[in-house]
Amino acid sequence: MPVIFHAVQKLLNTSRIQAVKYVSEPALGQQLHSWYAKLLSTGFPGKLLVMYVHEPSLLAVICRGKTVAGTWNEFQRRLPVLLQKVGFKEEQIRSEMSQMESYVVAKTNSRSMISYMNQMAPNLEWHDYPSYNDIILDEMEERMLLYLYDAHTKPQSYTSSLEYWHKALNQE
Repeated sequence: MPVIFHAVQKLLNTSRIQAVKYVSEPALGQQLHSWYAKLLSTGFPGKLLVMYVHEPSLLAVICRGKTVAGTWNEFQRRLPVLLQKVGFKEEQIRSEMSQMESYVVAKTNSRSMISYMNQMAPNLEWHDYPSYNDIILDEMEERMLLYLYDAHTKPQSYTSSLEYWHKALNQE
């Protein structure tokens, strides 16, 4: 079963993709099925990053490039490293990655995910790297692991992607 990337319009345009609304269920046991994707400015002309954000955990994978197809291989290389950092066991990582052999690009269908990404973007777009090649993607992803967001629980509480996965992985 493919993973779904819900791409914002600007990313669809740079990727030259005509996406449609696409809804599907994850495979049995699959936790990383639905992702949102947005372009990030780097401040270097013609050089962009793509931020992939997991729904609902807000786990962020940052890749160099400006298209979905152009960042797919890097996404597949970066995700297992990030999963290990949040506490996934090796067999869980293998299971999740085996279910990500391909992807489908769809339109966005969650205003709250768009809002989260728009709030996250300034934290990633501001930096003082001397060049595009000096941007440390691991550092950006680690910063987003600790990014606090409203968990929509009562009483109102804030959590991070790291806390989300610690709770989710300890319940299994």
